Amino acid sequence: MATGVPVVPACGLYRTTAPLPGYEDRIPAGRLVYFHNHSAEGPPIVLMPANNSNNKWQFQSRGFLVHELSYLASLEPLKREGFYRLREHFHPNSQQVVNKNALVQLGYNPLAEPILFFPTRHEADNSLVFPKQGIKINQKIYQFLEPLDLRGPHIPDPPTLH
Repeated sequence: MATGVPVVPACGLYRTTAPLPGYEDRIPAGRLVYFHNHSAEGPPIVLMPANNSNNKWQFQSRGFLVHELSYLASLEPLKREGFYRLREHFHPNSQQVVNKNALVQLGYNPLAEPILFFPTRHEADNSLVFPKQGIKINQKIYQFLEPLDLRGPHIPDPPTLH
């Protein structure tokens, strides 16, 4: 039974599919944003990317309040930035293949287009290094990504309350 009350999405990364009412020039359609379903003022808030370090975005500390809750339905959820394995192989071009189970890093550009970064191994210090440039992927490849947790032994995070 529908109540007519908009569903407030979880906090996380999103692609805008419509401009934010009242801020159309600052938050247009087709942009990467971080959405918080709460703010110090109360209403949900949208934050724009500030800078990118190690293929991961940091977002502006000041955002734009969402006063029209119907706008929330226009936010398209995105996978978290981070490390994934590919469940299927794919061909980035006619000469190359990326194998099934490959380790990749997922990031985005400011237009919320997904980008994969492929590591190289450095023998001297037994490390993997991810480059600053990657390749844009389509929705089919995006669906092949399975998240990985590379933390190793750790103390579990306490449950969060929203």
